[in-house]
Amino acid sequence: MMRANRKPKSCRPPRIPMIPKEILEIVERGQILISGVVGIDDYCPCAVRIRTAKGILEIAGTALTLCWAGEKRLLLKGNLEQVCFLLK
Repeated sequence: MMRANRKPKSCRPPRIPMIPKEILEIVERGQILISGVVGIDDYCPCAVRIRTAKGILEIAGTALTLCWAGEKRLLLKGNLEQVCFLLK
C-alpha cells in the first residue's frame, strides 16, 4: 500500500563527466595545450596517454608530436581524432 501524502522522488539526470577546463585548451587546428601534466604514460605517433593531477587523458590521431610548453604543460600537435578523459 502506498501512502497518499508521500512525495514522489525527484529524478535527476545522470552526471556526465566533463574534462576540467583548466586541463585542455585548443590552441589552433590540430594543436592542444595540456596543463597540469604529471607524467606521460604512453606515447606513439598514433596515441598518447598523459597523466594529470585530475585524471588521465587519452588522445588518438595520426602524426602526433609532443612539445614542451613550460612547467607542467605540453603542446600536442598532429591530426587529432579522439580525446578521452578518465577521472581518478
